[in-house]
Amino acid sequence: MSGRHGHGVERPRSAGHSGFRASLSMWRHYRDVAGIRTMAASDVGRGSETLMTFVKGDLFRVARRFASGASRKALVVTGFYIPQAQRPAAESDGPVGAVELCAAMRAMGGDAWLVSDAWCAPVVDAAAEGVLPSDHVLIAPRDEHFAGWLESIRHLIGEQSVDTAIFIERVGPALDGIPRNMRGVDILQWTAPLSRLASLGLHTIGIGDGGNEIGMGRIANFAIEGAVTDGGRIACAVATRELIVAGTSNWGGHALVCALYSLGCHQVATLLDEAWHRDTLARVAAAGGLDGVTLLNTPTVDGLSESRYYSQIRAMSERAMPKRVIADRARSRRHR
Repeated sequence: MSGRHGHGVERPRSAGHSGFRASLSMWRHYRDVAGIRTMAASDVGRGSETLMTFVKGDLFRVARRFASGASRKALVVTGFYIPQAQRPAAESDGPVGAVELCAAMRAMGGDAWLVSDAWCAPVVDAAAEGVLPSDHVLIAPRDEHFAGWLESIRHLIGEQSVDTAIFIERVGPALDGIPRNMRGVDILQWTAPLSRLASLGLHTIGIGDGGNEIGMGRIANFAIEGAVTDGGRIACAVATRELIVAGTSNWGGHALVCALYSLGCHQVATLLDEAWHRDTLARVAAAGGLDGVTLLNTPTVDGLSESRYYSQIRAMSERAMPKRVIADRARSRRHR
């Protein structure tokens, strides 16, 4: 866990009257963030628009926390393995959004570590390539060595003053302790218990799209049961302090980055470019990443067409950016 962890990292600004005023002034951007939240929650068939209504203010609260400097160091946990595919691998939803969040934290002067497990490692490593240093990708082992690995994470948290854990498209245990995918399949033997990171005293944030991800315990089980097929059986019992519900979890991650831009964190601007997302998703597919709905190794997410998927990415980015910035970008593209 040693190496470049924490070098050049800006510590969060102390709370006080100036911090309070800055936080209060962010409320004038609430409408833009609410618009981004609604776009991210666009339903692709899993009840996301319904589930989002139970946590409507959470995206703004999370963005304000980071934008105000109350938090700038995070573990970002992802990876959803699909064992029943012809060529088993992690799905494409999750790693892209997770790496985007890590890049955003680092761009704002903070730091982030991407966390997954050995089954998902090839896809997660590919997503992080060129974005994070190798010592910022932390992979949990498959076996009895997990307890020792978890202790090393505790040490990292203390050593680097990590204050937040973000879970994005990471399956968690249902009420009976079994993690299940959207098809109701028990995937315990292919899933390291990374939900334990939610009990390490960190501020916790969940991002999910189907009810079975870590963080969804924040929503009452009856609500997930009513909105999601087989929801009562697959619903994750692990809650997080805030929860962002999206049509795809990558959209949820992007929504948070767009919200940060809306609140004045313009250092994340490069992540609002569609090309960044296409490049990252291409690396994921090249490493074997699977579309979680079709189970095919294609650069797509949750069975959506490229036009549908990227139209939401663009819409959120455009909602976050002032019109003059959008116009400048359009002129720049025309003159390339």
